[in-house]
Amino acid sequence: MRGFDRMPALALTCLFAAGCYTLSPLEAPPVGTSVRARLTAEAAVRRSSGLEDPILHYDGVVLASTPDSVSLDVLVARSTSAFQPIELRDTVRLGATEIGSIMGRRLSASRSALFTVVTVAGAIAVIKGIDAVVGGTGDPGDNGEPPAALVPLFRWIGSHVEAVFWRPR
Repeated sequence: MRGFDRMPALALTCLFAAGCYTLSPLEAPPVGTSVRARLTAEAAVRRSSGLEDPILHYDGVVLASTPDSVSLDVLVARSTSAFQPIELRDTVRLGATEIGSIMGRRLSASRSALFTVVTVAGAIAVIKGIDAVVGGTGDPGDNGEPPAALVPLFRWIGSHVEAVFWRPR
């Protein structure tokens, strides 16, 4: 049971580490940064010629950055077979006149914290609902009387669980 004492802390750490990201503008992206380069209208039309879907932006990792251009390593295609996953990547050089804006991916602490709080609250609600449906541990209260009745969030109906607060019509 000692390992289970650390499980909630480990779960919270994993949830927060997964994180939510946001894009923020960058002036001069450093090499190795994961960015989204949004194209100008003219560049989008030129780079999309002959393609079904328009290319409005490129997501990739900065390989080189100069005042007049940026080189990105972008994912072109991804495939998974029975033997191995395959990724096709290409280097795209964008001139300064083709780039509308460059956005860098940054960890959003507020979104990550909100996601963690909502996920933990949802997990607690599910656990409380299951506890109310199954009946808890059955331990008597402090004075030997059974604990107060709980209002269940879920209940067993035949072979499935139904939410008490929502009933189909």
